[in-house]
Amino acid sequence: MFSLSAIWILLILIVMAGLMMSGALRPDLAALILVLGLSFSGLLSPQEAFSGFSRSAVIALIALFILTAGLNRTGVSRILGERLSRWAGNSPQRLVAGMTLLTALLSMAMNSVTAAAVTMPLAVQAARRIGLAPSRILIPIAYGALLGGMPTLFTTANLLLSGLLRESQGRSLTMLDFLVVGWLPALLGLLWVILVTWRTLPERFPAGQLMRLHRLNRELAEIYGLKNGLVELLIEPTSPLAGVSLGESELASRYQLMVVGIRRGGRLILSPARSETFQPGDVLLIAAGSPGEASLEEATRALKLRKLPRPAAPEILEAGEAGLIEILLSPHTTLIGKTLRELRFRERYGLQVLAIWREGRPIRAGLADERLRFGDALLAYGPWERIRLLQDDPEFIVLQTDGEPLRPSRRIPAIGIMLGVILASIMTSRSVAELTMAGAVLMILTGCLTMEEAYRAIEWPTVFMVAGLLPLSIAISRTGAAQGLGELLLQGIGGTPPWMGILAFTGIAAALTQVLSASVTAVVWGPIALRAAPVLGIPPHWMGLAVALATSAAFLTPMAHPANALVMGAGGYRPKDFLKAGLPLWVLSIGAITLSTVWFGRWLP
Repeated sequence: MFSLSAIWILLILIVMAGLMMSGALRPDLAALILVLGLSFSGLLSPQEAFSGFSRSAVIALIALFILTAGLNRTGVSRILGERLSRWAGNSPQRLVAGMTLLTALLSMAMNSVTAAAVTMPLAVQAARRIGLAPSRILIPIAYGALLGGMPTLFTTANLLLSGLLRESQGRSLTMLDFLVVGWLPALLGLLWVILVTWRTLPERFPAGQLMRLHRLNRELAEIYGLKNGLVELLIEPTSPLAGVSLGESELASRYQLMVVGIRRGGRLILSPARSETFQPGDVLLIAAGSPGEASLEEATRALKLRKLPRPAAPEILEAGEAGLIEILLSPHTTLIGKTLRELRFRERYGLQVLAIWREGRPIRAGLADERLRFGDALLAYGPWERIRLLQDDPEFIVLQTDGEPLRPSRRIPAIGIMLGVILASIMTSRSVAELTMAGAVLMILTGCLTMEEAYRAIEWPTVFMVAGLLPLSIAISRTGAAQGLGELLLQGIGGTPPWMGILAFTGIAAALTQVLSASVTAVVWGPIALRAAPVLGIPPHWMGLAVALATSAAFLTPMAHPANALVMGAGGYRPKDFLKAGLPLWVLSIGAITLSTVWFGRWLP
């Protein structure tokens, strides 16, 4: 049933999936290694192995990143969020419904992860205003992004399945196809999230909810160890710290004391640079991160410091030129597995990390050597100008929107361009790559974005990962691996009604998505499903649609989709929270996709 080359490609696939799931290699690097493996092994020619970089799906993906950036830079997403927040008033039900639907709407026109990233800060601020725990609204936002990606062509997996179908059957999937078949599972899923899911979520108040950037409240002070104020240490004239810079001192490395300010001669130096030299008479302000009284007492004795009896109020940290901010690691960050010390975070970004929020609890000690993970949230402190610069860094998402430079005067052109791309993709037979790239160019020509901003908006790790995975579909089909796996499955479902075949392939695709990713599932399972469709008496475009929609049902684990990982830290979630909240929705989605494909697929040409 399987040739030697088919067995070889399956082994390559298993190894690659293991590397990506374990985190041993970044997904984009694993995809490039796969390309080289396919080429050097002779399974594909060099032209075929690198053909992914010229595929229309990759071009469309690049263009979508630029279109999304145009909507964000002109403030379209923010103004929608602010109006929804006013409409919700003090009603948690309205707020959850509004933010979930907004994320789904944005996800129809942009990358799902970006849609969640845009809505999340708005939702956290609105939830804080009415006293709603962020854990009750952030999973609905992630699920809204996934469900909104079902009835649209503008998601990575949907673009990939459309391309695979065109290569095998000469027929692409269009925006209209996804709208006709995808609206029902998306609608049912959104209703479930709005009416049921958010009520079953735990109530937790991690940093994102308690953060106030212009007023440090009591809850934040308590969570980050500032409840009793900031410890003040006076540098005596005989102290060995006199004449030593902050970077040269052992305050952080040996005693784990974090200096967030220095009182000197009647003035206050907030977030001092590592080059700042201590002077006799300086008063050091020590904030969260200190492990306890034992370390503090040891430092005062060894360094001849005197602890002042009255602690400073934590509100002093918000004095004008500096402030607190919570930042999340971007889903496509390159910083995973690295420590703050290795990154030289304070020197590189000009901010001091006071705590790391991970899986519902703060980490205050040993921060410099703590390896960063997906879902981490960092409580950072520093000058406002450095905080504003961080908002443009693709490594992070800042949970605050004030001060971001926008171009509101270009808001109407941005909306018109995006609507034009969507309508053209429905009403014309033009390639989605042509239409989206035309829209991206218009975003730049109309001043919604600069060319430099367009380049920065492209998530190159995602582009390289998708381009590296696409040739795998050629190898799976050519070696007979797709046919062999399809025959194995057909032995169990052969002779059954077409809807059972769709249900089986949809369920497997939805299960694979939880451990691989939507893109990998589309490339690996797509060719197998498309090859099996005629044998089961199912139109191939029906099967392609069902599998594409199933890749959006990534509800069960935080790593099933970057949107889930994105909200994990800010919501204080644990992996079991996703499984508990997502399992009913996952089952509902598989059933709805199967029914919708059978009912509405016959309306498609």
